[in-house]
Amino acid sequence: MRFVQVDVFADSAYRGNPLAVFPDAGSLETAQMQAIASEMNLSETTFVTSHTRDFYEVRIFTPTEELDFAGHPTLGTSWVLRKENLVDTDELTQRSRAGDTRVRLDGDRVWFVRTGSSGQDEDDRHPDYSVLLARGLGLQDGDVGLEARELGRSGHLRPAFADGGLRHLMVPLRNLDALAAVRPNPATLPDVRPGGYYCFTALQAGRFRARGFFPGLGVDEDPATGSAAADLGLYLADRVGPMDAEIVQGVEMGRLSRLLVRAKPGEVYVGGSCHQVLNGTLAELPPK
Repeated sequence: MRFVQVDVFADSAYRGNPLAVFPDAGSLETAQMQAIASEMNLSETTFVTSHTRDFYEVRIFTPTEELDFAGHPTLGTSWVLRKENLVDTDELTQRSRAGDTRVRLDGDRVWFVRTGSSGQDEDDRHPDYSVLLARGLGLQDGDVGLEARELGRSGHLRPAFADGGLRHLMVPLRNLDALAAVRPNPATLPDVRPGGYYCFTALQAGRFRARGFFPGLGVDEDPATGSAAADLGLYLADRVGPMDAEIVQGVEMGRLSRLLVRAKPGEVYVGGSCHQVLNGTLAELPPK
């Protein structure tokens, strides 16, 4: 069975987040997909189970479990299907366990759009949440939180969940030094499954640096996380208003990634570029 590996949210090959795409996987059973994803050992592997000219169904797996939705697999799978001429329009619908996601191919970029919202600040629900979170991330007590003036606005950003398809905890950090110092200890962190911890700080208005940690999904750190970038767009739109933003992720892993976000309350677009790295064929399928 043939697959294609691409780098997503990448300015060039060998950057961004790798993804293995199996474009004709309708004959595989769930256990086989999970075994293959474990063998690929990437943050995600996708299996296209059916497709028409403007629609496809996909299943998305980490090395340890299946996901309802994920961002870089959405962009990478759409890009591969278009490049392979398995779809022939630039406006696509992807169906995963999270429902339908609209995808648009625009030159060398791919975009998906999701709707969703962010929740109440966790410090309003649980006293000292930011302090406990900081300690679980290996940071100082005052490192969690970000002054919105860094974005040209007023107020103070604090941790909160957002959900644009896969629920993650948004963790604003004081500065780049705090972001670089993050060393999560899952044993002392609050449980945020099914998602993870998306730590970010502001470089200037409209520009962010981020790191994503997903220990509950078998991914210690991810070089580029489209679902979390969507959640960050929803989180920021609810707190500081509509914005276009660029998120740089993966620097600490040596996998520079660039994620583009266009957000307004309740709706977010996430885009980036893809680069094919290899074609491959499985020598042997896992047993059914």
